[in-house]
Amino acid sequence: MTAKSPAPAAAPYHHGNLRNALIAEGRRALEEIGARELSLRYLARAVGVSEAAPSRHFAGKEGLLAAIAADGFRELAALRMEILASDDTPMSTAYRMMRTYVEFAKRHKGLFDLMIGPRLVARDSYPELTEQNMKSFSLFASSVERVAIDNGWPKRSLTLVTHAAWSTEHGLATLILSDRVPRSDLPVQVEQMIEFSITLFLSAVMSGPEHLQRIIEQLPASRKHIAA
Repeated sequence: MTAKSPAPAAAPYHHGNLRNALIAEGRRALEEIGARELSLRYLARAVGVSEAAPSRHFAGKEGLLAAIAADGFRELAALRMEILASDDTPMSTAYRMMRTYVEFAKRHKGLFDLMIGPRLVARDSYPELTEQNMKSFSLFASSVERVAIDNGWPKRSLTLVTHAAWSTEHGLATLILSDRVPRSDLPVQVEQMIEFSITLFLSAVMSGPEHLQRIIEQLPASRKHIAA
């Protein structure tokens, strides 16, 4: 009776850039199984390395998810850099910056949910994620501020204008991804809704602070603290 042959050893580490391979595979897996089921072991099997290999690059699953989210923001920032490098007018640039956010969310639903959702609790603990997030947001914010400044908005109002723009693009993205639009009782074409909402916001910015002040004067006194 012969002795049982030992199990074959795990495949040696062989990827030239395992970190990027794991991130790319993680992004693909997010769209199929979601962040809850994703694990370092799952990705190790998917890319053909030992189960211990991913731990050389990520501090556990949370570190992996943070790196994937950072990669998402890096791609979004690159798309926004391309817009900024074009010869578009400031208004067109701001429109495209906001539209790109919504389109990115539609293309990468699982990734976008990880990037902006509650799964990463300690997201400020990951410098790469913070850096890429801020880079993407700064490109967006600067384009909106440019339009606001060109239309007479004072410096003290720019943060409010930026947050209103962010609310518009983010609201559109989350409504679409959660299948909340179109409503059955209010049918609308989603693409038309995106274009109309962003354009409506930018038209308000273009109207200037004096127009906003006229609206504020028609509000109840308790709401007049929003003066620009």
